[in-house]
Amino acid sequence: MSERVTLVTGASQRIGRAIVEACLQRGEQVVAHRRRAASTPAPYSAPVHEWSWDMVEPLQALPPVEVTDLVLNASLFERGHAWGDLGAGDTDEERERLERHLRVNLIAPWELVIGLHQRQPLRSVVVMLDTYLDRSFAGHAAYQVSRAAGAGMVRALAAELAPTRVNAVAPGTVLPSARDPAERAEQEDAIAARTVLGRIGTVEAVVEAVLYLRDASYSTGEILRIDGGRFKL
Repeated sequence: MSERVTLVTGASQRIGRAIVEACLQRGEQVVAHRRRAASTPAPYSAPVHEWSWDMVEPLQALPPVEVTDLVLNASLFERGHAWGDLGAGDTDEERERLERHLRVNLIAPWELVIGLHQRQPLRSVVVMLDTYLDRSFAGHAAYQVSRAAGAGMVRALAAELAPTRVNAVAPGTVLPSARDPAERAEQEDAIAARTVLGRIGTVEAVVEAVLYLRDASYSTGEILRIDGGRFKL
């Protein structure tokens, strides 16, 4: 098929929604994924093909529309130490947390890529990772393991699926978690101070990188950090 159709996972809000809107502004077709069929996201600026799949569960059916490009934006992020609260927690709970992260951030994306590619070879795949994919800090063990594995998946699929291009974007913090305006401003200042560029990132910067890699005809197996140089410090 010649017409571009981009599937974006986790398309209901934040960065995923912004990617969908950027594609729509280019006049492209989009398959917008959300976790649950019963949920109703705010309307997009143009019609989209809607598709639901809870990525904690095995993939049962592909989107009914043939897809040319895939943006794997959906992810799971839960806090938790590898051994409970530094040894005092429930190891069953920690194992389940690790399994959830590997399921959503690694196995489900793998299943979707392979399923789509078997049906119709993809032009490109862009995976959303994290600038800390190869650094470690306490309190996010399962998430960090899943992101490091995701980087390996990008490189493996780039080799396995060529000439389909497989790349990744690894953002730093672009949306501080604090809701209180004063606390949010303080958080933004702290993040900006830890970047080479001295400012916090934007959703637009991440979207720009995603679409660049989606369309970059001679790049594959690459992981592009969008973190203002935070990783350099």
